[in-house]
Order: sequence, then structure tokens, then C-alpha cells
Amino acid sequence: MALSHCSSLLSRVDSGLQRWNRVIKRRVNEGNPEQAILAYVEMLRVGFHADNFTFPVLLKAASNLSSCCIGFTLHGQAVKTGFCGHCFVGAALLDMYSGFGAIDHATKVFEELAVRDVVVWNSMLAAYASCGQMDNAMKLFANMPQHDLVSFNIMISGYAKIGRKASARSIFDRTHAKDVVSWNSMILACTNAGDMRDARNLFDVMPAKNIVTWNTMISGCLHAQLYAEAVDLFEEMKAGNREADHLTVTLVLSACAHLGWLGKGTEMHVYAQDHGLASSLHVVTSLIDMYAKCGSIEKSLLVFYKSPMKDVYCWNAIISGLALHSHGYASLRLLDEMRESGVRPDEITFIGVLTACSHGSLVKEGCWLFNCMEKEFGIPPKIEHYGCMVDLLGRAGFLDPAFQLVKAMPFDPRESILGALLSACVIHQDLETGEKVINLITTSKAHHVSDGELISFANLYASCGRWKEADKWRHRMNESGIKKPAGGSTIEVNGKFHRFLAGDISIDQDFR
Repeated sequence: MALSHCSSLLSRVDSGLQRWNRVIKRRVNEGNPEQAILAYVEMLRVGFHADNFTFPVLLKAASNLSSCCIGFTLHGQAVKTGFCGHCFVGAALLDMYSGFGAIDHATKVFEELAVRDVVVWNSMLAAYASCGQMDNAMKLFANMPQHDLVSFNIMISGYAKIGRKASARSIFDRTHAKDVVSWNSMILACTNAGDMRDARNLFDVMPAKNIVTWNTMISGCLHAQLYAEAVDLFEEMKAGNREADHLTVTLVLSACAHLGWLGKGTEMHVYAQDHGLASSLHVVTSLIDMYAKCGSIEKSLLVFYKSPMKDVYCWNAIISGLALHSHGYASLRLLDEMRESGVRPDEITFIGVLTACSHGSLVKEGCWLFNCMEKEFGIPPKIEHYGCMVDLLGRAGFLDPAFQLVKAMPFDPRESILGALLSACVIHQDLETGEKVINLITTSKAHHVSDGELISFANLYASCGRWKEADKWRHRMNESGIKKPAGGSTIEVNGKFHRFLAGDISIDQDFR
């Protein structure tokens, strides 16, 4: 009788725990990790305790929340309840600490596990790979008692992320039963190494492609500045009746923005609407950026205001777009609207509004924004913000204040900042400040001056009628073998892009 009662009680406990496990798992899968943790707290309150199925899900929730505190607490409870040594729980701990970037904690967990199946080994392998410690990953890989396809894919992907194409290829060639992940990772290794020819060769011969394959190739073209090729890949994708996702559309819109190809960008907008992708905030941001860079700020504003949801990236895109079109006051109004909507400005927001002030000659407003960044918004100015201020003051002719700001900034001035100030000195024919900039450049660079800087030195003296000094710097340019690169332009005809250089008298057959 007593045994029967105990059996019935245990059955009810197991059944109740299984229900709690299902609730917690469902909330994590639905993207509500905080609710999953709250459900666990309630589960403890009513007398149930986690098991080897509960802890992995909870640890995933802690990882999704990026909460080290919750993660450490769950780890402690797993130790107390005796489940820490279970393979499922151990692998979940490794994944969580990997997500936190706490590789030392992950290593300690791995070393303390008495039983390690291939999942545990792979989790430790992935932890090393995720933080770029591929030498440690390779040592672990060599010591693994057995490998599965996941093991090989982790290694290929890890090498791909740090651009070690040859190492990735070595593992790839040793992988017998390659799947689409293996091929995608190897293509990524090629694109990250800048070798689009090898990437294309792999792409052409791989047995099956998925959306990740296409996105990896299109992204690789973007990084290699092969913008027209990125658009061509999308057209190839469409011709094969492949469905794009929001990332595909975002990448192709970026290519159109770089090319200034408004027609194709508008086609992409229609495609996104027809395929239910236009509401994605990633796509909205890319559309705003594309229309602005292609010269249609009106359409950028239309996309922005039609979007029911706007994150900080949408706001930054429209503010930067207005800045590009020299609408300084409009950018400042958008900043006010952004704050009123409850979206907090970030570092990129201030780069956008400071650029708008620079292009709109709004010196007073720009100085006020720069000074209140840290006081009101808690954002300490970075070198990019100082660069915007130097450009703002230089354009407006306040060259000595700009130079004093360069001297006072807590960073070593970049070549672009000093170059912008020197160009302003040329435009405003301010030899006194210009010579101070020249002295700063030559002393800080230990006599290693770039081609562009030598040209600017000569231009400064020429603009002020100091021909002897100008000739001296031009002579140094000739001695250094500097040749000013020919200017070029790109035009689109019948969907194809053609590049021309100054002085190029050849005529493409397509125009005849």
C-alpha cells in the first residue's frame, strides 16, 4: 500500500515537472527568455526542482538575456542538485559561457566533466572558435576521441571568421560527408580573405545551395566593392526561383546605394513589398539609406514616415541622409522628434547631426551639440565626433579654433582629420594655421608623409602665392615618384556599369 502511494506521488511529481519544462521551453522558443526565468522561479515556489532537461533550457535563456548573474546562479543550482555533470547540462553551460565570452569558465566546466560525449567536445570546440582561439580549437580537435560533421563544420567556420582561408581549406578537404553548412563556411572563408574567384568556383560546384549561400556570396561582393556583381547575383538568384529574405534585400539595397542606382533600388523596394519584406526594420533602414544616397531624399522621408516602427538605426539613417543633402535644420528637427518618440540617440546619431551642421554651416548649433553629448546624453565624444567638429569649424573659416581642438583632443589625430583641416586652410588661404598643421603632420609622422599630404602642402603654398615653397614640395613629390591617379567615373547603360578614366578615349562596343 505504501509502495503504491509512493509510486503514485512520484508519477504526479514527474508529470508536473514535465509540464513546467514544456512551459519554460515554449517561452524560450517564443523569444521570451525573461518569462522563462520567471516561470522557473514560480516552479521553485510551488515545490518543483529542475532536472537535466530544465537546466539546458534555462541556461539558454540566461545566455539570450546576456545575464552573467542569472547564469552563475543557475550554474550553482545545477551543482547543488547534482546535474552539473550531466552531458546535456555540461554542453549547455559551455554554450552559455561561450556566449558570455567567458572562455576560462567554459574551459573549467569542460575539464571538470567526468563524461564527455561528442556534443560536449563540440561545445568546447565552438567556444574556442567563437572567440577566435583557433590554435586552442585545433589542439582540442586533434585530441577528440571522435569527430562528427558538426566538429568539422565548427573548425571550418572558425577559421573562416578570422580569415585563415588555407587552414579552413585543409579541414574542408578532410571532411568526407560535406553538407551545405560545410560549403557555406568554406565560401565565407574565401570571401573574408578577399578571394572572390575561389568563392565563386566553390559556389558554382557545390551540390545544393540555400539562402545563406546566396547571402554569403552577395555580402562577399559588397566587401570586395564588387557592387554590380552583387546585384547580378541577386538577379541570378531570382532567375532560379529562389526566395530572398530580409538580409538579401538589405545587401542588394546597399549595393544599389554604393552604385547610385536609383532604378534598381526602386525595383528592390517593389520586390520587398511584393514578398512581405518591406516591414522589416533592416529593410526600412536600408531603403532610407539607399534613396538618400541615390539623390532622392524625398523618398527617404516617405519610407521613414510610413514605417509604423522605427528603431535607432532608422532614425540614424534619415538624419544622416538629410545631412548628406545639406538639410541641417531638418536633421536637428529630426533629432528632437527622435527624443520625443522615446528613442535614445547613440554615437552614430551625433555623427549624423554634427555632419549636418558641418554641411549646413550651423557652427553655433554644432558646438552646442558637441558640448552636450556627454553632459546630457552620457556619450563621450570619440575621434569621429572630433573629426566632424574640425570639419565644421574648418568649413566655416574658424581655422585656429579648429587647430586648437585638434591639439586638445584626447586622441592622436587621424590623417583624415588633419587632411580636412589642411584642405580648409587651402580654401581659406590661411597660411599661418596651415603651416602649423604641416608641422604637426611632419613631426608626428617621423618624416613619413603620405602622397595626399605632399600634394596638400604644395597646394597650400600655391594658394597663398608662395611659389618657391610650393615648388619645393612638388619637387619632393617628383623625387618620391608620386603620380596623381587619374579621375574616373562610372555610368550605367542598359543595366550594365562602365567605368571611364580621365583621358580614356576607348569606346566600349556596347555604345556603338
